[in-house]
Amino acid sequence: MSMILFASIVRVRDGLPLSASTDFYYAQEFLECRRQLKTLAQRLARHPGRGCAESCDFLI
Repeated sequence: MSMILFASIVRVRDGLPLSASTDFYYAQEFLECRRQLKTLAQRLARHPGRGCAESCDFLI
């Protein structure tokens, strides 16, 4: 069964995060995926639209 670990809301125009989490989950794999999500959010400014990505066994 899948479980949502966190949600992220970003402004696509400039990659600015519009939400923050108060939950702390420090598994290295999870932290790496959050870092990749941050990078992806910044790149979306150049490629707007809809889509999803799978990374580190997480669906983004």
